[in-house]
Amino acid sequence: MNSMKFTLALIGSLCFQLTNAQTVDWTKKANPVLNQINSVAFSSNGQKVLSGTNCHPASIRIFDVTSGTMNWDYTVGSSYMCIMGVTFSSNTNYIAAIEEFGNIFIFDNTGALPVIIDTINTGTSYGFSTAISPANDKVAVGCSNGKMKIYNIPSGALAYDINAHPSWVTTVAYSPNGNYIVTGGNDDKVKIWSNAGTLLHTCTGHTGDITSVKVTPDNNFVISSSKDDKIKIWNISNGTLVKTINGHTNDVNGIDISPDGTKIVSASSDSTCKIWDFLTGNLHSTFGVTDSGAVISVAWSPNGDKIITGNIKSDAVLWSVPTTLSLNQTVLNDNFLIFPNPTQNTLNIELPFEPIIYQINIYNEFGQLEKMYSNIKTRTVIIDTDGLSNGVYFIEVQTHTHKLLNKFIINK
Repeated sequence: MNSMKFTLALIGSLCFQLTNAQTVDWTKKANPVLNQINSVAFSSNGQKVLSGTNCHPASIRIFDVTSGTMNWDYTVGSSYMCIMGVTFSSNTNYIAAIEEFGNIFIFDNTGALPVIIDTINTGTSYGFSTAISPANDKVAVGCSNGKMKIYNIPSGALAYDINAHPSWVTTVAYSPNGNYIVTGGNDDKVKIWSNAGTLLHTCTGHTGDITSVKVTPDNNFVISSSKDDKIKIWNISNGTLVKTINGHTNDVNGIDISPDGTKIVSASSDSTCKIWDFLTGNLHSTFGVTDSGAVISVAWSPNGDKIITGNIKSDAVLWSVPTTLSLNQTVLNDNFLIFPNPTQNTLNIELPFEPIIYQINIYNEFGQLEKMYSNIKTRTVIIDTDGLSNGVYFIEVQTHTHKLLNKFIINK
């Protein structure tokens, strides 16, 4: 066994960082009179970008990711105010938008162009945020009067009327598995709910209005941003604070999570966007358009290689995000057992401690992500290397408190 089972101490071990700075693919105006963009979203296939703006007039537009061509331009009527939140359903069949005075627009997106099929009056003074359930059958909205309301799609019937916060429910999000809904309010609190509107946890720690909430792809954590210039990470199962991320010098207006759950992107009134390491909270990079003013909204593409931002000057900016990571030499004190090495089809991993939950990422020698295994809860695990050709690979183990790195060889 000793000939097969050993700790590989790297000579000047490795850490992963984003390589080149983010680059602009295109910049498009989201409003004919250059009103502020309040919300942006990607379609689930990553091919379209949706934006919603201030008024008058308020615009909802769709842009093609590859070309930047505007495919759809919807002007909200003069009887309505600003569009505060926009989103695609995960099957792209629907688009939901919430208007400033609390009206929800539901569009059928199955044809050549979206067609409005319902306008829902929430009966509240203001509306701020919208989210469609992963099952594509409900839309949750955050409103004034302390209300989170959930409506059935496509009937528009009210499913749940929830007193969520004392005043404004500024942001709302579903977990990817649909089991949770998360809200944020101008009471500085984040709240975690069942999908039927039962309060599970109240997260206290921000000192400014909550501007955005997201749930990580593994459904285990909530990420929130606030006008207190901070980002916080919370444990979704008990509502406890895991980490606070500092670095912006003004309101953090929006956040999103990379599809692999390893990075956070944030947009701020300090005119910058930043990419952070989810595990450590360390800053990867800062990017933005010179003299852009406040960056209001941000979304990460499902493909992981693009970010869309929307700013106060009506600029929808598509950025390319390097998916290739550079391998920089640093000192790594923590090692873990991997065997056999070289291997053919499977790899045994043994950690030096008992983690609560962790994730394994496998990168090729160029730093490109090849495989990812999530929600692992045992100290020892066997993973398959099917689909990987002969060569050198790097294996990264991410726990709540550690990032461990090692190297192995495939020789079939």
